[in-house]
Amino acid sequence: MPSYRLTTGDGAVLQEWDAADATAAESEAVDVVSRHRADDPPGAAEYVLLDEAGGDVARWGPVAP
Repeated sequence: MPSYRLTTGDGAVLQEWDAADATAAESEAVDVVSRHRADDPPGAAEYVLLDEAGGDVARWGPVAP
């Protein structure tokens, strides 16, 4: 199962997990981003979901996904 990493725009890792595919990883990431924004609005400028090769799967700016 592929691994995915969700980071903030400055590279801080919020969560890492395995998912069946990029769609499942993105769905999980949307939940994590929503919770993180609720807890830490000033730090909620950008989020990046990366696959195990380091490629972008999804990005979110200051507007909630």
